[in-house]
Amino acid sequence: MNLRPTVIILIISAFSFFSLEVYSQDASEATQKEQVKAQNDRNDARMEDAKKDRKNTKAAAKEASRVGREADDAAKQSKNALKSEQKAQKARKAANKQSKKAEAAREKSDRN
Repeated sequence: MNLRPTVIILIISAFSFFSLEVYSQDASEATQKEQVKAQNDRNDARMEDAKKDRKNTKAAAKEASRVGREADDAAKQSKNALKSEQKAQKARKAANKQSKKAEAAREKSDRN
């Protein structure tokens, strides 16, 4: 009869030991699942941030390209305006020269 209470205590102890081990495994699995979910959430957030950054970078590059094209167009217009002004100055100079020659010819003709 002395053996029976000892066996019962051993059985209860073993049962509680094994159930504690199973419970701790369940808790560690739950913790691991939470960690995996948290990591996935962080990864999703990082991916969204990367997509937003890419979109912003793309928009900035597009804007820079547009500004570059406008600057090129303005440079071409400026170059063309400079050439036109140089041609006009040359034409005015030639007209002045011709006008002076005509004036000199008129004066010479008036003297004769």
